[in-house]
Amino acid sequence: MLELYELTKQFAVEKRYRLVDQICRAAASVPTNIAEGKGRGSTKEYIHFLIMARGSTEETKYLLLLARDLHYL
Repeated sequence: MLELYELTKQFAVEKRYRLVDQICRAAASVPTNIAEGKGRGSTKEYIHFLIMARGSTEETKYLLLLARDLHYL
């Protein structure tokens, strides 16, 4: 997560706000979903939240690729 914050500092200032916010929210939701799922107390719910975390991981990867393609990185 900290690496993402460092990486997004390279974005142009006018482009930074929207995409950086999306990237940071998606990346932060990965460990948040894992922790929430673990705290639910059932294996079924834990697996559900792990699947959501995986989705957030893919979202983060896509947003970073988009940032690269837009030449923000």
